[in-house]
Amino acid sequence: MELFNEAESILDSLKQDDSDLEETISYQRKKPGRKPLSKHIPREVVRYELPEAERVCECGHALHEAGEDKSEQLEIIPAQIKVIEHVQVKYGCRACEIGIISAPKPAQPIPRSFASASLLAYIIVAKFMDSLPLYRQETIFKRLSIDLSRATLSNWMLKVAELLMPFYDRLHELLILQKILQADETTLNVIQDGRETKSKSYMWLYHSGGHESEHPIVLYEYQATRAGAHAANFLQGFSGHLQVDGY
Repeated sequence: MELFNEAESILDSLKQDDSDLEETISYQRKKPGRKPLSKHIPREVVRYELPEAERVCECGHALHEAGEDKSEQLEIIPAQIKVIEHVQVKYGCRACEIGIISAPKPAQPIPRSFASASLLAYIIVAKFMDSLPLYRQETIFKRLSIDLSRATLSNWMLKVAELLMPFYDRLHELLILQKILQADETTLNVIQDGRETKSKSYMWLYHSGGHESEHPIVLYEYQATRAGAHAANFLQGFSGHLQVDGY
């Protein structure tokens, strides 16, 4: 029921917020304004002007522009999906007919797959940043007449992980060189891990610390337990200060 009552719950909280605002206004005598839309969002200007025939005053004289009233409205453009057809032109010599030469195609993230880099990035962000499971993404793609099973999506995630491992390893090397690190762990449930669904697993987090503001490093490492040996193994070679909680 919480899913269907979400709108009502939000409205109730907003009413409470409004009452708090009214109380604040009574003391500060300040009318609360709506937060403006970010200036970084691209803008499209739509002008509304009177037709030339209507720019005449009742007195018979021509009307002139005397200002503008501006208002903003946020619009969203749904994601656009298209197929990129790669055509590699082949070349041959009619004189010697030694062989055929094909124009090279840029390297693809997953060879012999129709998954582009943008599609893979979209799936990864949806899953890990927006908490959208692969089975739900499968349903979304199906609404768009695209047949992508969760097995295929999962396989792509594994291949992308393999592709990014050298980058992860390099960040790990740089992390160990830091003077101050922060670490913590959080629980999560992993399905089909050979254990019961209620069994706890852990995601360990390692951060380069607030002093490294220009190029911060944040790395995650999955482990089945909370044993300190995992942190000791991950931090081999680290000789700085490690900031953790009370555990």
